[in-house]
Parts: sequence; C-alpha cells; structure tokens
Amino acid sequence: MLKRQYENIFKNQDNHWWYKGMRAINESLLKKYLPENKPLKILDAGCGPGAALVYLSKFGDVVGVDISDDALKFAKKRGKVVKGDVSDLPFKDETFDVVVCLDVLYHKWVDLKKALSELKRVLKPGGVLLIREPAFDWFKSSEDIASATKHRFTKNEVKGEFDNSFVIKKITYVNFFLFPFALIKRIPEVVGFKKKRGVSDVQAASPFLNKILLFIFQKEQSLINYVNFPFGTSVICVAQKKYDKKN
Repeated sequence: MLKRQYENIFKNQDNHWWYKGMRAINESLLKKYLPENKPLKILDAGCGPGAALVYLSKFGDVVGVDISDDALKFAKKRGKVVKGDVSDLPFKDETFDVVVCLDVLYHKWVDLKKALSELKRVLKPGGVLLIREPAFDWFKSSEDIASATKHRFTKNEVKGEFDNSFVIKKITYVNFFLFPFALIKRIPEVVGFKKKRGVSDVQAASPFLNKILLFIFQKEQSLINYVNFPFGTSVICVAQKKYDKKN
C-alpha cells in the first residue's frame, strides 16, 4: 500500500462514516464476546495507521504490529506498536487474550495460511480472534487495485479457513443496508464498462452526507449481535480458540 494511502486513511479514520460505523460494530461484538472483569492483552495484527488501537485500549493493554514503516509512522501516534509481519509475528506462543485482524488477510503480500497459523499461535487457549475482510471477489473496484487486493472473501471461505481448534461464535456480512448503494456506485467497474483506476475511493464526504451514511450504517450496531446479514461489503468473524484438553 502506498504511503499516501496510509496518510489518507489516517486523516479519515476518526470521522469518516465507514470507519466510525465499523468501529461501532467491532466494539459491540467485542463487548459481547470478551471476558469481563479481566485485564486483557490485545494484539491488533496489521494495525495500519492505528485507529483501532484507540478503542481497543478500552478493553485492555493493546499493541499493534505492522510490516509497513509508513503505517507505523502514523500508528505510533495512537498507541504502542512494533514492526512485524502477520505471517511471522514477533511474539511468544499464547501471549494474547484477544487478537484483532482488520482488513489485512486479503492483501497480495500476505500468506493467508501462515498468517492464520500465526494468529492462532500467539492467542491463548480460550482467547478471542476477531477477523474482518472485504467481501465478494466480484465486487473488486479501483479501491482494490489501490489496496493491492489479492482476494475478497465470502462468509463460507472465511469459515473454511478455521480448523477444529476454533469455535466460531459469530460470522456475518456487514455494511448490509448500504450495500445496494455501494453496488450501484461500483457497477460500471464490476461489469467492465469503466476501467479500474487504482485510486482509493476513501474520501471525506460532506458533513451532511457523512451524517446520513453514518446514521444508516450504525443501525447495524444495534442488530449485529442478533442478526446474521445475508450480504454486505465486508465479512466479520469472531472465533474462540479451544482450550487444550489438559486445561
């Protein structure tokens, strides 16, 4: 990912409707599935510019890891970070109670199998893993070229990557209500009428439009723990690592 994209994300993460809506959904899921009254050690794997470090700190002691120096330059302004590859994490076995990996595994430079193996390795038995990835490979657009997307996932594909050492607690598509509008916007590129340009579509909306889109998106926050949406622009999964038999 280019340096200017990290800068663009950093500038928009606090107020952009998409980031704020996703943040609200992540927090709702974490509040439901994380243990209460326990100091938690949390890893943000592939932290990028680091927005998640801020809200994850509500749940415990957080460290972010990313392979990009450009990303870490921004992330260190928001919390504790170290340089590292999600396919070869610089942490001991069973270090973390919670591992969060948001929009990371779809990139061309990520070895999916190795990354998932590493996320499992550093997670304690009984620990919670939250993964979010872009949905539907046919939904690729200029944003995916700009972000070096290798693959966008279906819910079944994400589910199929977990072995029997995990129990899936929740898996659903998100950004359901706004999906039709996103599809209309992307149709010219999806069907080939418009060339994908490799330019990020994450731009600051007008304050009025941003409020409307955020209002619609945040409706999912109140439903996410009760509903599995049939489609959306992203797929999100919460899984718990099983305890060893000896435990």
